Amino acid sequence: MTTTESIRHDFLTGRLGRREIILDCTATIATSGGYDAVKMRAIADRAGMAVGTLYRYFPSKPHVLIAVLAREFERIGAERDWTVTAGSPRLRVEQLNTRLCQEWRARPALTEAVTRAFVVADGSASAEVARAAGVIEHLIGLAIAGEEPSPTQHRVAALVGDIWLASLIAWVRHGASTEDVAIGLERSIALIVHDER
Repeated sequence: MTTTESIRHDFLTGRLGRREIILDCTATIATSGGYDAVKMRAIADRAGMAVGTLYRYFPSKPHVLIAVLAREFERIGAERDWTVTAGSPRLRVEQLNTRLCQEWRARPALTEAVTRAFVVADGSASAEVARAAGVIEHLIGLAIAGEEPSPTQHRVAALVGDIWLASLIAWVRHGASTEDVAIGLERSIALIVHDER
């Protein structure tokens, strides 16, 4: 590696490391205090950096919380191969749904924070919103298809993802119980995701 390449590598590695530290700190704050506890100053202090440095990575609270959401979806996606967890598309999506519900119930304050961020994000966060939506849609699509999803399977996955988001918004904004939301998600999945014939 040449000196220029080495410097570039060190810069990118450091930048990615800092980004992960920011996401870790944000997730910790949100897990303990929800959306209202997440302040850019609190994230910067916890991450051991200046607020100005934090703003170079994420221009607002919704931006950083949506990045946390995408990373959480990626983590769940990496836990297992969702294409082979069960013998049919509906069962695979139900298992993924069950896993997502377990995570949501285990960390309700974090779920509330990332859901509220997703709802209040303005157009400047469109890249982060699209990335988070893309990660969950792809994960659901893998479960539906049992392999890389076709365009039709991807559209079905996008619909399931939209229902997931709407269900979380109902929970955050309207006080729906976790049980009612989970049951509604199961019913929706059963209506939308069909086994091969």
